[in-house]
Amino acid sequence: MTSLIDVVFLLIVFFVLVSRIVDEDRPRLDLPSPRPPATVVAAIGPRAVISVVPSEANTARYHLAGRYYPADKAGRAAIGSVLTDMLARNARTAIQIRAGRDIPWNVVAPLLDEAREAGTRAALQHPVRVQLAAIRERGV
Repeated sequence: MTSLIDVVFLLIVFFVLVSRIVDEDRPRLDLPSPRPPATVVAAIGPRAVISVVPSEANTARYHLAGRYYPADKAGRAAIGSVLTDMLARNARTAIQIRAGRDIPWNVVAPLLDEAREAGTRAALQHPVRVQLAAIRERGV
């Protein structure tokens, strides 16, 4: 019985020593702490802001560069050509899509496709970066 206790104590000492060696071999990493996306300030430079504006009868329309466009295929095509021109003039143009939280996603999502296709038509060497902003109701 005594020899069995000795073996158990030796095993405990062995595992304690091995676990400390493994912990010390692990490299120390200085990782950045994540920031909430809402706190990130957009870069200074040219910007295309597309607002999704609710209108009567639960429909929506788009607003870009002082003009309103219908939220249909023709309206998105018109916005796509305006974005293509903006990106062709300056490839660093930032695109921001703003919509209220009550706007359905199927109205906002096609704008992402238009922005990507506008970058392709403008022959950009990098993908277009789009920022989405969900606008809260006032007083909330």
